[in-house]
This record gives sequence, structure tokens and C-alpha cells, in this order.
Amino acid sequence: MIAPSQEIGEPIPNNTPHAVSVTLPTWDATVGYEEGQSWVVNKMNSGYPRFFIHGKIQELCKLVEEKFGRDGEKAFIFPSYNVAKRCREFVKEKAETKLPTIRILQLSTPAPKKEEEKTYRCEAHIAAVFVPEDQFSLAKQYWQHSGEGISSRLGEYVLQELQIVHNDLNEDKDKEYKLFIEERFGRNLNLSFANEAKTALRKRIAGSLGDEHKENTSERKVNESDVFLYPSGMAAIFNAHQAFLKTFPNEKSVCFGFPYVDTLNILKKFGPGVHFYGFGDDDSLVDLEKRLANGEKILSLFCECPSNPLLKTPNLKKIHELSVKYDFPVAVDETVGNFLNIDVLQYADVVVSSLTKVFSGDSNVMSGSLVLNPSSKFYPALKSYFQENFDDIFWAEDAIYLERNSRDFQTRSHKVNVNSEAVLKLFQESPLIKDIFYPSLGSTKKYYDDIKNASGGYGGLMSVVFHKPAQAKVFFDELQLSKGPSLGTNFTLVCPYSILAHYQDLDEIAKWGVDRNLVRLSIGLEEKDELLKTMNQALNLAALA
Repeated sequence: MIAPSQEIGEPIPNNTPHAVSVTLPTWDATVGYEEGQSWVVNKMNSGYPRFFIHGKIQELCKLVEEKFGRDGEKAFIFPSYNVAKRCREFVKEKAETKLPTIRILQLSTPAPKKEEEKTYRCEAHIAAVFVPEDQFSLAKQYWQHSGEGISSRLGEYVLQELQIVHNDLNEDKDKEYKLFIEERFGRNLNLSFANEAKTALRKRIAGSLGDEHKENTSERKVNESDVFLYPSGMAAIFNAHQAFLKTFPNEKSVCFGFPYVDTLNILKKFGPGVHFYGFGDDDSLVDLEKRLANGEKILSLFCECPSNPLLKTPNLKKIHELSVKYDFPVAVDETVGNFLNIDVLQYADVVVSSLTKVFSGDSNVMSGSLVLNPSSKFYPALKSYFQENFDDIFWAEDAIYLERNSRDFQTRSHKVNVNSEAVLKLFQESPLIKDIFYPSLGSTKKYYDDIKNASGGYGGLMSVVFHKPAQAKVFFDELQLSKGPSLGTNFTLVCPYSILAHYQDLDEIAKWGVDRNLVRLSIGLEEKDELLKTMNQALNLAALA
């Protein structure tokens, strides 16, 4: 097992220039990051891409500001004019004062001139939004919530194409080394294969959405044309919500169950607002049904399956019945379950996923997918919307990496399931653990089993709460594994989830059953015995706290 980095701010995996996660190796470092303490923040060389703007993107923003900006303006860069317009609208709508004109500048890189150039060059488009400096945080909110910012690879490519890269010897050597790390075993396709990579991805996803629960499989065949690729899972959720807002009469949406933070942000901040059912349990469904029966209209219902971080599975069958009866679409985020383990399509109108997670596994590329259910009553309206409005902003090079990473998705998913069961057993036997959250435990197991594929398992995500907060901290600090944000990685990745995702709202999340000292673990592909030994060592040290 390669020793994971324990240095604050280093990328996870090590030496990965486009890493998705970042090392926050101790409980105190995570708190320090959330509080903006300099001993942590000044060391952050990397970070989760929707929250931390990658160095190459920062360089590009600076360059665009220097060349085209006016005094007091900051630039945010997006992958298309349509996305830039949405950012502009968001900033203008949320700003407390009337703003001057927010400018958008479009730039393109040259297309390949000769045949051989197609392997390393393709026309790239970006759109820079120039916002007043005092509205920087609002534009950053759009970047974070929508997931539609440019990727670090696109930022790097545009910088290179504009010939901004300094070509001194040291940088060349550094670049060659990073390229070697990223392209080890020479496994990546060249840029001319980007469209084929996207087609392969759509086919792979369509083929993974099994028909195990339908007797007549011809009734529900997902075609690759029903799969839409986005630059992040959040962008898939954001665009599903945008499609509902543009297609159906605008009412508040329902967020069912305690979700990942930005799903709720999207439903709160875009459109008429949200009814939040944080417990996502049977009582919540009874209440929702009463509201609907009394004539209340809703735009849509969003839920996770299972939820992050409490791993609860909603009663999708009942939700589907309500959606048919009261005429609203259901969007299910199955990232945590993953479509090899569970089949949510039978009860959903739209399925969204973060492909950044277990589908990719390598933690070096961001992406998301949105899948339309062909047997949904809303399919004709939604298909028509996406045919007219879909904006392909998934960067070519990212598609190539994701295609390569996801080829062994099936074997990896199976091994993660096996490892997770072993880790679960270890926690169940530990006297230190007060609560364990996992899809095979608790009252919602029956709802998970209803959608579980015959060959599927319960996934790689689990959360634990220790009897004593001090034990949680020692366990986390002493654990010799990767520690930082994200999940679904090929290596086990751990974080004090409540601190990392909800530091400003710890009292609020406690109302929904989320403990402030909860530790979330995303189990990886390590050798099972080695992984258990590492976990045991940390548990033994925690016992002394």
C-alpha cells in the first residue's frame, strides 16, 4: 500500500496536478481550514475543484484580468457563453446594490490547422465574466453551487494555447514529470478521440442502468442519446433543476432527506425555493402526501439514494406513486449507491450522478451524468428541452481521462463492496462506536433492498459516531490513510464530514440527526487484511483517549 500524504494541502493522490481531493490530515487542520486559519490555508496547493479554484485557472483569470479587465474587476471563467450568462444573472439577482453592467468576454483557441495537430489541439471556447471586486463572493457561489466552472485541464490548455506558459528549463522538467505521473503506462488517448470517448461513456452509463427489475426489458431501454455528460455531478443536478424550471409551472421543489450541501443550495437559491424534508422518512412522506392531497403543487422532488452522510434510502416506490398521481418529476442522485449496485431508474424520471466518484475512481477528473428515463411520462417534454438546450461543456481531455478510468468500474465496484462489508464488521465489533450508518443497517434497508441489483452490494460509503468526541479525533488523526474531501476513490478516503461540509451549521444539522463529530469513510481497493490492520491500529489508539 503506497503511504498516503499526511502533509496539509497536498493533492490526493500524491503528485497529481489535477487531483480532486486534498490532504487535511488532522481534525484540527480541518477546523483550521474551515476557519480560514493561515497555518492551514497558506499551505493549500490543491482542493476540491468547486470550492478551491485550481492554480492554472487562477493564472488564466489573472491573465484575462490584466489583458481585458478594468479597474476594480475580477474575472470568473466558464466553458460557454450560456453558463457565463447564468452566472451574470445570479450575481445581479443576489447583489444587494444595483450593479454596473457585468461584462462577458468570449475567447477561443485556434482549431488544428493540419491533420497531425488534431492529436494535441482542438478548438476550445471560454467566457469570462467580469464582476465588481466586491461581488467576487457571489460569483464564487455560482461557481460552487452550479458546478459549471471550467475544469483545471481546460484552464491549463487555454493557457498553453495562448502561449502564456513560461518555458524555462525547470518548468519543462516539472511538466514532463507530471505528465509521466498522469499518463503512466501510456494509457490515455489523444485529443482527436474526445468524441469517441464521450460516446463510449454514454454507452457505458446506458448499459450500466440495468433492467433487472423489469420483466419486459423492451419497455425501458436507455439509449445513449438519453445520457448527458456534464463537468461535475453538481452541474448535472443544477441542469436537471434548470430543465424543470424551464419546462413545468414554477413552484417550490421538495428536497427529500438530508442531502449533500449544494443540492439544497441549488433548490434554495435558484427558482421559487424548497420544502425541506430533512429526515426523508415515512413520516415525511405522510406529511408530503397530505400537502399534495390538499392541493399544494410542487415543481419536482430531489433525493439522494442513499443519502450522504447518513446513508438512508428513501421509499422510492411510494415517491414514484405520488409523482404519478400529483404530476411532478423525480430526480434521484444515485452517486453513493452507484448504478451497478442499485436500479433507481424504475422509480425516477431523471437520474443524476457524480462520475467523479466511484465511476472514475482515480480522483483526477471531475464529471457528472444526467439520464432521462424513456418510460417517464415527462420524457417527451424533458427530451425536447435537452435536445434544444443542452450545452456540451465537458472538456475533451477530461472525457478522455474519464473514459480510461471507468473501464474497470465493474470490478472495482465489486471489490469496494467486499472491503466495505469487512470494515463494517470491524466497527460493529468495536466498543468505541456508538452509531454506524450504512445502507444495510437500520429501518431503510428494506427500501435499499427493493432497488438493489442481484449482483449489487451496499457500496463503499459509511459514517460512524464514537461514544466520545475525543476518540473520534484520535482515530482520525492516527489513521494512516488518505484524509480529505470527496468519496468513491480507489483508495480509502476519510473525513470529519460535519466539520468539513457544515462547520457553520453544526447545531442546525444536529436537528436532522447528523452528529457534529461524525466521521465518514469511503472505502477503497486496498488489500482487505492490510486495510483492517490500519483501521485497527487507529481504533486501538482511540481507545486510550
